Order: sequence, then structure tokens, then C-alpha cells
Amino acid sequence: MTANSTASHGIQSQDRWWMSDGLSESPAGLALDGVALAPLAEAHGTPLYVHSELTLRRRLGELRAALQATGAPSKIYFAMKCNRFGPVLEVMRREGDLGLDTCSPREVERALAHGFAPSEISFTAGNLSERDLARVADAGPHVNLDTRSALRRWAAELNRRGARGEARKVGLRLDPKVKVGWRADPKLSYGDSKFGFAFDEAEEVARYAAGLGLEVDELHVHAGWAMPRSAADDLGSAFAQMAEVARAIPSVRVLDVGGGLGWRYRADDDPLTPAIWSGLLRQHLAPTGRTIVCEPGTYVAASAGVLLCEVTTVELRRGVRWIGLNAGHNINVFAAHYGIPLAIVPLRRPLAEPVGPANIAGNINEANDVFARERPMPELEEGEWVALAPAGAYGQSMASDHCMRGFAGEILIAADGSVQLGVR
Repeated sequence: MTANSTASHGIQSQDRWWMSDGLSESPAGLALDGVALAPLAEAHGTPLYVHSELTLRRRLGELRAALQATGAPSKIYFAMKCNRFGPVLEVMRREGDLGLDTCSPREVERALAHGFAPSEISFTAGNLSERDLARVADAGPHVNLDTRSALRRWAAELNRRGARGEARKVGLRLDPKVKVGWRADPKLSYGDSKFGFAFDEAEEVARYAAGLGLEVDELHVHAGWAMPRSAADDLGSAFAQMAEVARAIPSVRVLDVGGGLGWRYRADDDPLTPAIWSGLLRQHLAPTGRTIVCEPGTYVAASAGVLLCEVTTVELRRGVRWIGLNAGHNINVFAAHYGIPLAIVPLRRPLAEPVGPANIAGNINEANDVFARERPMPELEEGEWVALAPAGAYGQSMASDHCMRGFAGEILIAADGSVQLGVR
């Protein structure tokens, strides 16, 4: 979403920032890619995650164009940790040119179950157990490792299997050092954290890997989540150092820049755009002649999904209006865990004007189960529906059964307008 996206809908108010190319007003209320959402809430119940194939494909097209503009060979691996809903993975499979980014043995196995070949699966994870390593070796994806311990034990696992050739090629995850995540939140900035080797030790680690009979063919750097436009210089610095390491290790053929492109979660967010990102890749990494790989999650899936909830309670408590929903932080952790607000929009009256502030809370028996405080909100009635957006990334995939409240339902609006159900 661009900073002027609201203007394309003829809306100037800051509280309409969530309007986008996919989410809009229709005669039946809020619609996602032209499909009214209220009938879906009525038919399938709430809480309900709704995703749109058309928006998923638009975002992928935008990333393809950005990568093509670098002039370098490239590949996209969708980060399935952000959304592993079966029909969403089927959309990725039908695209034909995508792989999947995975970070656990079960994710690898799920990728295989959806028809992705081992060569189309990238695996990046840390603090792996012996059982993890064995299961990943059984599946056969390319792995990126970030400790000498993992390299040593991975080589031993391959030795036990008599593995040769391509199976012995590995990537090194590097610490980007820079802190460039959303709002500079330490939870969302990955530099100087638990992830990766330092740039200046990469050559020595590559020699260590070679001594174990492994060949380093890839470097991996993931700098942060939902990076702002202001992160461009720091991100460029990380890419420049990545290029230096690549030139120093002749066996490196792939430069994996992770994810990090995000979406707007507040009216004043100014995300790093695909065009700026592409320019950084073209400037720093394309001249190395290596293939550029990215692992998008949020940029592809966030705006493609909404969470539909029912208003269960409207109450004035000590002079404060409280609005209760039939979902809590077990269904969506963004507010409670990260302090990230989502837009909260009446389903049948998406453009209703606010009448005053309200606190919006969930149904979990925890004090931090609050989606928003002092949020300007219109009048709401018990029994009506609201949509939380953007909610297509890291919603259901991070959900839990806390307080035994269960999980939300989940559906996909296919490109032809039909609704697809599937296993989470």
C-alpha cells in the first residue's frame, strides 16, 4: 500500500489508511477483491480468517517486477511460516516459479505434501536438535545454518548417510548487524541478535565447513520485519557487506536476502517500497553475478487477508467505552505480543464516522488481551461484525488454543470468486 492509496478512493481521513487495491467498500459493506465479507461471516461463522488469491498474486507480481529490475537472476521462496493455510500454499504451487521458505522439519514436510520438490524448498533455522537434522536430511531441502555446532552435526548426519554432491552444499546465515525492523522494535529487528555468523568471520567459517566436507554455496541475511523507508541506508550497508563476503568465497552462487518488505499497520507507517529495495539489490548485489533469492511473507500475504470477528460486548465502564470481540490474542497476537495495531472496521458500515474513543478487547482471561486503546470508533452494536486488517500474515500461523478458546476458521476467496476451505 502506498502513502496515497486512500486518495484513490476519494477518502482523505487518516482513519481510512487501511483502504487498498483489494480492500474496499461495496453496496454490501466491506469487500475483499470485490467479494462482500458480511455474507462470509454469516455463512462460516466467526472468528474467521479470509484470504484472497487475487491479492496474493498481485503482490507476487510486484516482487517479480522488482527482482527483474535488478538485472540479476532471481528466485522467490514464499515464507510459509507467515501463512501455511493449505489453499494459500496451493496458490503458491500453481504460480509455477516459486519455492517455499521453511524453518522447521514439519514445515518442510508440509511443503513436500503440497507438491514442492526438495530443490524448491529452502530451510533456515537455528538451535537444531539431532532429530531435527535427521528429519531435514530425510526430506532433502537446501539448508542454511548459523552455528559451527550445526555445521559439524549436519556434516556428521550426511556422513552417516553417505551423502555426496549437491547434498553437501550448505548456506551460511549471517548477522546483518543493522536494526531495521518495524518501529525499531527489538522483537522485529534481527541484527546483532541470536541469528547468524558475523560478516568478518564468514570466510573462516567457510573454511571450517570445507574441512567437514561441506561446500558453502549460499549466503543468507534477513535484516528485519516490515522495514521502513528510513531503513534503506542501513539495509544497503548490510547488502554491501554481503557482497564483499560473496566475492571472498568463490563457491557462493546464491545470495538470499530473506524477507522484510512489509505493509502499513498504522496511518503514519512509511514502508520500504519494492522499488527502493530493488534499487539496493541492483546497486550492491547484482554486480556480484550471483543469483538473488528472497523469502517474502508479510508483503505477499498481509494485505490479502482479514480477520472477521463478532462484537459481543459494548459497555461504558468508568467513563470508558469498551468493545468486546469473540476473539483474543490467541487468535491474533499482533497487539498483545508486538504492540502492533490492526485497523478495526465495521463490516456492514466500513466508512462509518467515529463518535469517540474506545478500548477494543478480546475474550482471553489475560490483562494484555486488548487489541486497541482509545481508538476512534463509530457506534457499534452487540452482534455486528468487524474486520481486523491487514491480517493475512502471521495471524492463524501464530494462533494458539490458550484458555481452550480454539482456533479461528479460515477460507480463501479463489480468483473466480468461489470459496475454498482447507486444513490449517
